[in-house]
Amino acid sequence: MIASGAERDFYDGHYAQFLRLPDHALRVDRKTLEASFENPAQPFYERRLLYRATMRVLEAEPLRGRRILDYGCGPADFGLWLATEGAQVTLLDLSAAAIELALKRAHASAVSVRGIAADASRLDMLADGEFDLVFAGAALHHTLKYPGALAELARIMRSGARLVLAETWGGNPLLNAARKLRARMAGEAREQGEGIIFSRHELRALAPFFAELRVEPVNLLAMAKRVLRGRFERPWARLAMRVLESADRAMLAAAPPLRYWCGEAVVTGRRRVSAEVP
Repeated sequence: MIASGAERDFYDGHYAQFLRLPDHALRVDRKTLEASFENPAQPFYERRLLYRATMRVLEAEPLRGRRILDYGCGPADFGLWLATEGAQVTLLDLSAAAIELALKRAHASAVSVRGIAADASRLDMLADGEFDLVFAGAALHHTLKYPGALAELARIMRSGARLVLAETWGGNPLLNAARKLRARMAGEAREQGEGIIFSRHELRALAPFFAELRVEPVNLLAMAKRVLRGRFERPWARLAMRVLESADRAMLAAAPPLRYWCGEAVVTGRRRVSAEVP
């Protein structure tokens, strides 16, 4: 596909720059992952509430020995952390450079994983029902636009397998418009996916294949963090984030329905048993 080729080329260029980093800068485990959530110089800082919630959801069931796919893994922070917890991890990404980087990070982290660079709509190298859990961090919204990608995702998951997504959430039309405007004003490449927002439309697409779909939204006023991107190392920007997050906690506790107007969410589901699938 031309579109997937353009997306692959964009991410190949993005991840290639990190291949020269030394092993100590590439290592991943629980300590380094959690530390990245609190480091303003790291990209995870902006989404730390989302990613903390994601870790909690992933750990809700035992990980050791589970066959897990990190879908659209990028640099594979979560997939490599899961491997350090004893999971049997496969890393999947459209970008060969991302997989090369992820495997280099696996070596630095002293874990063994399988890496596959492939278009998510054609996963012939993966067996039916191969995985107990699929995790996708800000990735599924990229691949749903490709015909056959969702059916392939469902095919490689066993009946009852868990799906865990850390995604944007599109329940707030004003926030959706502001997010797209900010991306255009910042000149961000279309391949970065800021114009694609996970919403109830995507949940309906998942429903034929997945049961028990649940959405745990986070960040309402704190979505103003997008305006602060690139400034988090400044004390005033971090203070603004903390104030907004505190305001969110108070507002969402007082008026729980407001959570569906948040801008990010952990989405979970379970692969339907074969008899249920159309």
